[in-house]
Amino acid sequence: GVLEAINPVSRAFDPDAIVVMTGLGSLAGTTIQNARLFKRLEQAHQRYRELFENSIDPIVITDWQGKVLEANRQAVRLSGCDQNQLREMNIDQLHEVKRDKVGQKFEALREGDGSAYESLLQRPDNEPVPVEVHVRRVQFEETDSVQWIFRDITEKKELDELRDDMTAMIYHDLRSPLANIVSSLDMLSTMTAQDETSQSMLSIATNSTARIQRLINSLLDISRLESGQQVLAQHAVDPAALIKEALRDVEPASIGRRQTLEKRLAAGLPLIFVDVDMIYRVFVNLLENAIKFTPAEGSVEIGGRVEDADWVKIWVRDNGPGIPAAEQERVFEKFTRLRGKDKPGGLGVGLAFCRLAVKAHGGRIWLESEPGKGSTFWLTLPIARAKKTGKLLRQTGRLELKPDDAA
Repeated sequence: GVLEAINPVSRAFDPDAIVVMTGLGSLAGTTIQNARLFKRLEQAHQRYRELFENSIDPIVITDWQGKVLEANRQAVRLSGCDQNQLREMNIDQLHEVKRDKVGQKFEALREGDGSAYESLLQRPDNEPVPVEVHVRRVQFEETDSVQWIFRDITEKKELDELRDDMTAMIYHDLRSPLANIVSSLDMLSTMTAQDETSQSMLSIATNSTARIQRLINSLLDISRLESGQQVLAQHAVDPAALIKEALRDVEPASIGRRQTLEKRLAAGLPLIFVDVDMIYRVFVNLLENAIKFTPAEGSVEIGGRVEDADWVKIWVRDNGPGIPAAEQERVFEKFTRLRGKDKPGGLGVGLAFCRLAVKAHGGRIWLESEPGKGSTFWLTLPIARAKKTGKLLRQTGRLELKPDDAA
């Protein structure tokens, strides 16, 4: 714009007039700049409003007391309420807020980067909808607010129920005939002539049925542990003996791939207080997983040392392709496998079982890996305090503890 001042009396402005005109010019320039900024702000608000309304996810905006301020079309559709009904509600009325995630007064959202959890969204027709909730702090139309994004996970929950039903069916329908197969193989081993071919075939059949038993027991344990059941059958056992048994059971697979199994245990490891069969299967699963992902003629290492006064630390290390950082947490999820056409197959329950079993004993399990540099799985197990010793016996593919004396 142009600001023009004309003085018809004389050819020069006096100093006071110059100060006034300079001030007017500055105000005009500031006004123009503010108008430009205001226009940009309005455009930004309009873009956010369009994104808010056109989002494929239901979005609700609340104040810091939880009162609903705004909701988009998808939120109206999912909740079964109209805009006016939603604006009269508090977020607690819309779904069960997980206060352990967001804080009693949303203090966790003020200080952090947001949170996510699963909940049930309540509808007027009393048909709750399972949802995944993502919540964070936002500026909505120049107001400090809370944004709640809801994602309908009904199909995911139905699929989980289907998998659970399938797991129960596999366990209950296969357990009895499998036990008959194991018993029959034991009888055949005593009746068959001791020629090398027969014994080799029986050994293959026995090892295969033992693997099926471990898988079925792991599926059952996953179901039990996810439902909150505690580990009850804990005994004091020598971790070195347990690892020795696990190595013996996975050795045929490593021989077939010409791999080297290495054991690096610190001398004098204390007894651990665990469910023997469950932790034995944890060791086997970790070793089989390492063997599966290690190339032919590679090496797999299992080791252990005392972590502190209460824990023994065990690790299983391979020199395979490694696991990207984005995938490292996913590998512990049930029915999850690494992506890629060249990745080995499987049900994706082994590592999920390992995490549940270790956590049920009060320990923790984690992964350290870099692409191209192999992977190391670490876990901690509690040191036994009771004065109990025992020995391990192989019976129908399972390991059982036979205490020498009572605790």
